[in-house]
Amino acid sequence: MWTKFRHKVAFAFLRPIFRVYLRLKYGFRTKKYRLEKGPYLLLFNHPTNLDPLMMALSFKGPIYFMTNDDLFNIPFVSPLIRYLVAPIPKAKAVKDINAVKNCIRVAREGGKIGISPEGNRNYSGHLNYIDKAIVKLIKLLKVPVILYNIKGGFGVNPRFSRVIRKGKMSGEVNRILSASEIKEYSEDEIYTILIKALDVNDVELGYKYKGKALAENLESAFYTCPVCNDLRKIESKGNFFGCMECGFQAEYTEDLVFRTKDKRFKFKTVSEYYAFQEAFIRNADVMKISFQDQGVILNQIISHRRKKLIEGSLSFNHKQMVISDEENEKIINFKEITSLAIVYQNTLIINVENGSYQVLGNASFNALKYVHLFNQIKNFEKGVNDGFLGI
Repeated sequence: MWTKFRHKVAFAFLRPIFRVYLRLKYGFRTKKYRLEKGPYLLLFNHPTNLDPLMMALSFKGPIYFMTNDDLFNIPFVSPLIRYLVAPIPKAKAVKDINAVKNCIRVAREGGKIGISPEGNRNYSGHLNYIDKAIVKLIKLLKVPVILYNIKGGFGVNPRFSRVIRKGKMSGEVNRILSASEIKEYSEDEIYTILIKALDVNDVELGYKYKGKALAENLESAFYTCPVCNDLRKIESKGNFFGCMECGFQAEYTEDLVFRTKDKRFKFKTVSEYYAFQEAFIRNADVMKISFQDQGVILNQIISHRRKKLIEGSLSFNHKQMVISDEENEKIINFKEITSLAIVYQNTLIINVENGSYQVLGNASFNALKYVHLFNQIKNFEKGVNDGFLGI
């Protein structure tokens, strides 16, 4: 069996601890919901790394969360997590039939399954692209679906920053779809319901999020200057960020909006800037773009262990990625890569045919541009301009 009695004990023990921690650290509040006995699928939006813990405070009993398999690569910690709460592993950014089989197994045993259908924390403050495969899973499981909102997460802990702001966070059930409703609705109707119910816009909440260095590390999310269209010249300090090439500067405020006297900068919110960046990369000549990042670490994932290979520079062009130091060089051709993904704040995962690699940088490292450019190159090769950018 996947579900164990010890999982009930672990959740009962850990919930009070995390309730206090999340209240003090993130200002998170939620109420408890009573559910009838039986299997459920719980879907939630994904603004922070701790969203599963937050949602778990609202319900009694264990929840078996689908999580990226990088969580299973941490020595000593991963075996403990697996033993206590038994998350369902899923390879990042690739189809994983084993994850689906394990969801079916948990549901048959009467367990609750937790999934963020975005599959990744958002950078923009709005819902990421959601693969329609989640609807097929909903239809396959034939269990009630709970749609859960985490509000204020982008304000308190935006993905571009490692600094927690002081502000309000809350969790609540937006809607519950019964098994009979799921049977009656078409896949397209269910998909529309999911998008509408799970999207949360923290700017519209009207809260303030106070802290120091509000704009710091915005360059981990933005690699394109909206004024001069230069790549990788964005720099931040304190509450301000700007372009080293053209000199524009803007402030990121407690209201989650930009403020500037520079009329060349046209955006009010992060989501508007992010939409510009996606449009820019779709229309760029991606086959001619190349760049390099210094100070990265390349790890190889072997049997759920991380083996350090190189600490040096990472170069990118339309054919390959090259990680090198003074003595070693690792070339990964795009033909070898099955997908690129991002975990945690900005850790880049390179999935290849026979394994995976992990690229680590500092807090300002922009992993997003590699994912966007790699996927847009693939789109270009297929003759598709508006294809999926990978996040």
